[in-house]
Amino acid sequence: MSRLSIRTRLLIVFMGLFTVALAGIFVWFYQFSTQKTMSSLRQSLMDSASIAASMINADEHTQVYTSGTEGDAQYTHIADQLRLVRDSVNNIESIYTAVLSSNPDEVLFVVSASEDVEGRAHLREPYSTVDAPEMLEAFNGPAADLYMGTDEYGYWLSGYAPIRDASGQTVAIVGADMLADDILKIQAQIRNVSILVFFLALIAVFGVSVFLANTITRSLRSITGAAQELENDEPFDPAKLEKVARGSDEVGTLAKVFSRMAVEVQNRERKLKEEVVQLKIEIDQVKKQKQVAEITDSDFFKDLKSKAQNMRNSASEESNDPSSKKD
Repeated sequence: MSRLSIRTRLLIVFMGLFTVALAGIFVWFYQFSTQKTMSSLRQSLMDSASIAASMINADEHTQVYTSGTEGDAQYTHIADQLRLVRDSVNNIESIYTAVLSSNPDEVLFVVSASEDVEGRAHLREPYSTVDAPEMLEAFNGPAADLYMGTDEYGYWLSGYAPIRDASGQTVAIVGADMLADDILKIQAQIRNVSILVFFLALIAVFGVSVFLANTITRSLRSITGAAQELENDEPFDPAKLEKVARGSDEVGTLAKVFSRMAVEVQNRERKLKEEVVQLKIEIDQVKKQKQVAEITDSDFFKDLKSKAQNMRNSASEESNDPSSKKD
């Protein structure tokens, strides 16, 4: 991590933070959407059951339960009314009526709208409410299952409503069932849309993260580039950091200080080079003088100088001696 650039580290940090935030939002959105959808489905089932209950004559229903048979006129009439509601509402798989049993944890089916004579719930067939307590609550008012349930007929979500007589007494309930497959399909649609939105948002977040990382590090990269140029003995141009130095934040202050420092360093370096050149000249002169002194002070040079002087003296004497002249 320490070898990564600041831009890369900022990008990783931004992406990590945004991803965690998006994941939290995604989970919340999925749960919220699922809960809202389930609540809407429950309300729809209760409304459908209430409509069907309002269409049924309580006395006629009681007569079917007490003395009727499947397929008689009254049974068929109530079943037709239930089918009208079932066929007019999407996703309702079955609709039926039930009355309380002498067993407190049980109801008895009365009329079923199903055309499947063999597979449908039959008249006075008992049904346990241990896993569906909302069925008993429906005798006091509309209710719906909090969770999907299962029984010998499959997986369901059900809504219920009371059938009341003229005096307002509940004599039976209407139940409307939705297949769990339909609910799971709706939940899958919500999940797929949520995942799609999540990844689209993640792509957008990546773009935003890159933009923020570039924005934050752009000024630092300008200063770093100027520092590298200075390190490579390239001429520093204060105009390159002029835009960054206008800022009033820490980076702007750093750019101002660096610009002044770079100019001073270049000036000092130029003066130092000039001084080094001058010093080199002086050193060369001293070396030459020292070399000359070493030569002139040597015995060889002194002996040579003495011989040269003797030769000059001898030549001078010969030129001054008359006897040495020819006639």
